[in-house]
Amino acid sequence: MGTINPYREFVASISPTEFEELCLEILKGYAEAEHLSDFSIQHNVSIPADDGTYHIDVYARFIAMGVEFKVIAECKRYSSPVSREKVAVLADKVKSLGAHKGIMISTCGFQSGAYEYAKKHGIGVFVYVNQRALYAQLDEI
Repeated sequence: MGTINPYREFVASISPTEFEELCLEILKGYAEAEHLSDFSIQHNVSIPADDGTYHIDVYARFIAMGVEFKVIAECKRYSSPVSREKVAVLADKVKSLGAHKGIMISTCGFQSGAYEYAKKHGIGVFVYVNQRALYAQLDEI
């Protein structure tokens, strides 16, 4: 069963694109607080790969230990928990694009199978809390 989000009414009042932009701003705020070097973040990016072109909700890059890290985030403004299949699609995008991390942000949590798949494949799963914060889903809800 998914988390009951007290901000569901607010999230329901904005478009999926506005939700993606809101997630971008939250991630940007975290990155600024952590003083990431050469940090950049973009919304609604198409990135070509050997096996096709992928649409990414939020794409971020930064430098750490002299290496460029690439992070892709998918933002799911759903009325029910995210399924395992959606997390698997993100894991495939991470692999195809050579990204270092995939993050999925949900308004209603994740099904237990989705959470387990994310954990096994290194996908960060976060639940939208409010206009300034996310929390990591660390165990089944």
